[in-house]
Amino acid sequence: MRTSRVQLTRPIRLAAVGLTAAAALVVGACSAPDEDSATSSSMPTAEAGSIPTTIQHAYGSTTISKQPSRVAAMGVGDADTLLALGVTPTTVAPFGDPPARSTPWNADLLGDAQPVVLPNAAADFGNQIPNALATNPDLITAIGAAPTQEQYDVLTKAAPTIVRPKEYPDWQIPWDVQTTEIGRAVGLPATAQRKIDETKAYLADVRAKHPEFAGKTAAVVSGLPTGAVSIYSAQDGRGQTLTDYGFSFPESLKPAITNGFYGEISAENLSMLNDVDVVVAVD
Repeated sequence: MRTSRVQLTRPIRLAAVGLTAAAALVVGACSAPDEDSATSSSMPTAEAGSIPTTIQHAYGSTTISKQPSRVAAMGVGDADTLLALGVTPTTVAPFGDPPARSTPWNADLLGDAQPVVLPNAAADFGNQIPNALATNPDLITAIGAAPTQEQYDVLTKAAPTIVRPKEYPDWQIPWDVQTTEIGRAVGLPATAQRKIDETKAYLADVRAKHPEFAGKTAAVVSGLPTGAVSIYSAQDGRGQTLTDYGFSFPESLKPAITNGFYGEISAENLSMLNDVDVVVAVD
């Protein structure tokens, strides 16, 4: 959404084409890979006193006794956070299909690096575990994912693994919490906080430049083959963005959120969107 070009009238429909976001989510023998550009990783020097660290999460706690040098990002968005911190991961879980190594927001940070792509990791997490472990990671991040306890057990036997904090449901982790946890895990907590502060300052500037967003409602939807649409909650990453811009999620649509972070509006009930000030359609 290009906020600088939004003119608010009732109702507005903004189409953001080209971004597909996943709606949901027996390891074989893996040999260590060759240390080549396809799976190489980079890591800034750890900040003083940051390692060792213990991170509490939904499946207990993970102690990281030394700074990792090879980080496999299995959660959607985890790789973007790592790249923003100066860390090149060994794997990337893309937002959608077809799988892409880079996206417009991370291409410059990724440069010529060639991490292993984990296609459809959100919906097919288990089948991507062997691919992630084949990159020989010494840290695995799965915060932007929903691994089962059994999948977590497999991962943590191979390398220290962090998942979402237990107080947040799957797929509803605030972006700043995700950044904080990953920053701590790689020994860069102060860098992570700076990035959070910079982003919050940017968002505050957006709200200041667009006071008309305040008091307006907005929702993110995605079309379905049936003619229905998926609708995402304010706690979903897409919804978080609109809230950060100053919009609020419509009270009238809250009953449609029936599966944690999303729900569905049938084709015959699309008129439910008529009173929403801004509808962002992601394809």
